[in-house]
Amino acid sequence: MKKKILLIDDDSTYIYILKQLLKKHDEVGEIVTAESGSEALGILKSDFEMCQMPVVIISDIEMPVMNGILFLRELESLKLVDHRITKIVLNSNNSRYDDMDWSVESPDIVYFQKPLNFKKILLILSDQH
Repeated sequence: MKKKILLIDDDSTYIYILKQLLKKHDEVGEIVTAESGSEALGILKSDFEMCQMPVVIISDIEMPVMNGILFLRELESLKLVDHRITKIVLNSNNSRYDDMDWSVESPDIVYFQKPLNFKKILLILSDQH
């Protein structure tokens, strides 16, 4: 089954690069993009109603309007995601996030520093959480 992916980042160049990396993997199907956490929540609410949730969500942390951490908190409060099905990945090019204990936010969160490369994409797409 092809995996639906949601990419959330305000950097259109980075989104383009991620899409190209993801398309190299046969198991990747639809790739949906959003420029902010609030836009992504709108997409996810609609996907939830249609029972078409992504299996991977990759979100930048530092974005205008709604950053990745606020997005994550709102996503958790709305209970839109079943973490047994959907893997959530946060990423940033700011090294201050490298040593954070993400399990405080949610035990199911994965963090990778930007940029995501082929090897990190393989880890993200693996079925292991």
